[in-house]
Amino acid sequence: MKTWRGILFGLLACGTALASQLTNRFATVDISPPFDEYLAAKPLLMEYAGATVIKLKDGRMVILSVASTTVNNNSAKDRLRMQKVCKSKALANLVAEAKGIQVAYASKVEDRTQVTVENGKETGKSIEDVLEVSETTVEGLVANLPVVGTWYSKDQSVFYLAVGVILDKKQM
Repeated sequence: MKTWRGILFGLLACGTALASQLTNRFATVDISPPFDEYLAAKPLLMEYAGATVIKLKDGRMVILSVASTTVNNNSAKDRLRMQKVCKSKALANLVAEAKGIQVAYASKVEDRTQVTVENGKETGKSIEDVLEVSETTVEGLVANLPVVGTWYSKDQSVFYLAVGVILDKKQM
């Protein structure tokens, strides 16, 4: 994988302000070429989870999906967890982009009145319990795309992972 320093050097050599913007947002960035160009050119794509398709001038398509998770203690076990969680989320983002998301929502409201008698004095209060549950389901099959990059938020509290592929016209 290409190192982030190489990407930043290239951006600095071009005289862009993008390099300082990226170093203010991210740390420990490791992205494979040519995906580094697409992600570095769109830092919002690096920060927000989701899938995107970029149509190239030559007719090919770049498919990228980014996912994130929180960093617990950054131990070897935690890094493995972050990789697994993000890869699953990134692949699910691709299915959601292609097939849509099914959302179920349920709400339950329970009202009750509590009356208390203490030392001959009666007091009461009304209690309202609200339980709201939402569930999101994504179902489908997607090719197991390779990991093309990983990075952390600047404060190292969030881990990001991108999967991607470039499709020729014949593969579409």
